[in-house]
Amino acid sequence: MTEADYTSRSARRRESARSNSGKTVAAVVVALLAIGGGAWACNKAGDDNGGNGENAAASGDKCAGAQITITANPTLSGPLTKALEGYKGGQDEQGCERTYAVQAATDSETLQQIKSGSPSAQIWVSDNPGSFDEASEAAGTKITPGTAFASSPAIISGPSAQLKKLGTDEAAWTKILSANPPLTVANITRDRASALAVTAASQALGTDNQKAREAFGQLALTARDSIPSNAPYVTSEAALAARNAKSSTKLAEIGLEGGSPLVKVSAAKMIADDPQTDAAYEELMTRLTSAEGQKAFAGAGYRSADGSKPPSNAPQGADSVRTTSGASDQTVSQVVASWAEATKPLRLTTVVDVSGSMREKTRGVSRIEAVSKATKHGLSLVPASTSIAVWEFSTELDGKKDYEERIPMSPISDPAKLKRIQASIDTLPQRVKGDTALYDTIWATYQAAQKDYKDGQISTVLLVTDGRNDDPKGGLSLSELKKKLRDAVDPKRPVDISTLAIGEDVNTKELSDIAKITGSGGTVYTAKTPQDVSAVLAASLQNRSSN
Repeated sequence: MTEADYTSRSARRRESARSNSGKTVAAVVVALLAIGGGAWACNKAGDDNGGNGENAAASGDKCAGAQITITANPTLSGPLTKALEGYKGGQDEQGCERTYAVQAATDSETLQQIKSGSPSAQIWVSDNPGSFDEASEAAGTKITPGTAFASSPAIISGPSAQLKKLGTDEAAWTKILSANPPLTVANITRDRASALAVTAASQALGTDNQKAREAFGQLALTARDSIPSNAPYVTSEAALAARNAKSSTKLAEIGLEGGSPLVKVSAAKMIADDPQTDAAYEELMTRLTSAEGQKAFAGAGYRSADGSKPPSNAPQGADSVRTTSGASDQTVSQVVASWAEATKPLRLTTVVDVSGSMREKTRGVSRIEAVSKATKHGLSLVPASTSIAVWEFSTELDGKKDYEERIPMSPISDPAKLKRIQASIDTLPQRVKGDTALYDTIWATYQAAQKDYKDGQISTVLLVTDGRNDDPKGGLSLSELKKKLRDAVDPKRPVDISTLAIGEDVNTKELSDIAKITGSGGTVYTAKTPQDVSAVLAASLQNRSSN
């Protein structure tokens, strides 16, 4: 909303106030604040009524507009409230003494208020610069945070015995990414500590793009919002301190290899070019950087802005954490954007080869048994937002069709539908027969996935096979398949195609070339033995969005 909009709408509100003297000052304040005019507009409304503040006097509190509201997420609202206990600022232009009130709201909730044009506070405190950037875009005006007044390093939490396996003073990235149980993070679009850590991981892996994709996929798939007590977890030192304060089981911390980036806490004015907001903001920053303000944040587990010294209540291991400024905000934003793409809900069409060759055994395990077991395990590797369809193919599997949709696209979040998917996967070894009608199956499943496409979700066909096209009754040729795919491609309904190739008989180049026609990366993952299937399937699921 532009400043002109604010001005015109404020004028209309004041005119309404003149014609309805029965409204309370509180109602006027709320209405004006909702359009961004600031709580002080109520005093101006009083001036318009002859300069004697009749509306304010009617409520008995002409200084109601001098209260400054600060919004902050629940983690920060506690120390903010503590820092402002008993604090009163200077006087506003009406001679009223400013007071401060803190309201707890997640950054997402505050952003929604801004997008709707109804911010409920004048000042916003956050530890996520990305939220300020998003707010600026929504408001059409720059919402710029000031200098940080507190900080907390991004660390790895967990039982102390478990953390010792990751390193001594700092956890090595090679060990972090291969930890058992695996490392988990929060959603990096909302959690700054996780965003900084994932960015640091991608930088540490350098030019090894394959390892970077695998690591990124692993972290994206295991994201959770709460700190587990039995697995390494990326969080901030302050968040861990808050968790420990409420739990009888205390977790320790270890820093990140290369230094732990600082999550910095800062404040921004939500009303631009307003003398009263400016004055209130300066008073607030003076208070928060004072001894009283710093003590309040230290009590909540935060360090000073430079991150040099942990507070006395910091978790075990904090003294060994070496802090760093970390990557630039621009670099972190790029990683967050990639994460948002990678964690879109997935619509996965799993297409399993049940031709006769899938009975072949290595070390007592058949290929189809390995696929059945790995696919069932794979359900635990994808987010709960995933929907899955299960297809099988060989030759004349369903009448004269070489393929069959065993389970239509179903959300795994539905327990009944998940149970059906698992049951179907369990019976795969019992249905092995026939040859390998590969080309007809690719065309059929691609059409089905494209028809099923949903905006805002990732559509992927995962083909699991151990052979080349082998259809005694003919079917599509390679050239015919390629032409059909070229004609069917729709950039508005993209479908990724990936292949899990088992054994040595698969023509991986051919399958990669087929997938590239559709705009996919054409990734082919190879498992040389049944024992490889589980690890390779996990890699293919983790990298589903990088194709």
